[in-house]
Amino acid sequence: MHDKSVTATVDVLRLLAARRDELTPALQRIADTIAGNPAEVVHMSTAELARLADTSDAAVSRFCRSVDVASFPELRSLIAVALAQGRQPAPVSLADVQRSSDLATIARAVRNAHVDAVDLTFAQLDIAVTALAIEAISAARQVIGFGVGAAGAVLTDLDFKLGLVGVPVTTTTDIHRALSMTARAGAGTVAIVISHSGDTRECVEVAQAGVEAGVTVVAITTAANSALSRASTHTLRPVAHEPRAQSGGTASRIAQLYVVDLLYLGLLARAPREEEVAADRMSRAVRPHRVSSGS
Repeated sequence: MHDKSVTATVDVLRLLAARRDELTPALQRIADTIAGNPAEVVHMSTAELARLADTSDAAVSRFCRSVDVASFPELRSLIAVALAQGRQPAPVSLADVQRSSDLATIARAVRNAHVDAVDLTFAQLDIAVTALAIEAISAARQVIGFGVGAAGAVLTDLDFKLGLVGVPVTTTTDIHRALSMTARAGAGTVAIVISHSGDTRECVEVAQAGVEAGVTVVAITTAANSALSRASTHTLRPVAHEPRAQSGGTASRIAQLYVVDLLYLGLLARAPREEEVAADRMSRAVRPHRVSSGS
């Protein structure tokens, strides 16, 4: 389980914006109230915030836990730090993009979404859990990667990079193939399941089948309390803010690709000497297929 608490190095206002869509309606009202009145919230009591957000004191406590903050006083302190350092949610976000938006506005919004995805994922990264996932992958006799829809692009990158460090990996977006491979895999196998929401039925089914078979399941998903996270051995949490109406899912994939890069480089750092030699041979093998830029 992910038990890392938010620290003052995290832009908590951007974090709340990124996490909003995974919250319940009552907790979303709290997030919206904070986003609209951050300077006032710093001086509020739990009861005052609950009243302004039309919810309960208990909901405020649940909200804090949902965004990995221990208590409301700690959340107030983080908001105060963000305000003091001049941190505000990006002035142009994907939510600001309308049919009439000019291309420069769209370009800034996409840029901000992608930068936020990397910054927030880095800030929320649980190093200990990531290290456990890398250790499991390094020791695995096989790795199975699965996801549906937009996750296919991330799986392609995962397949390529794990292959570079000699990991025997098979990735698929076919639920029948994934269930068949995972159910018969057994111990010594790692299943990496990718789902932005963590509630995609096919992904949850593959994770559950893996656990029943003794497979180590690594989930790459935003929501800590999602069905996929609960069904997995380790959860790595990319963070991205994408309003559903405007987004094509690119920011979430950027965050997921960032996690894949961490896995790859973590494996590369602990790779034996023979893997380095093999990687060098691969580089030399493809070099003749590059077109020279010389005359």
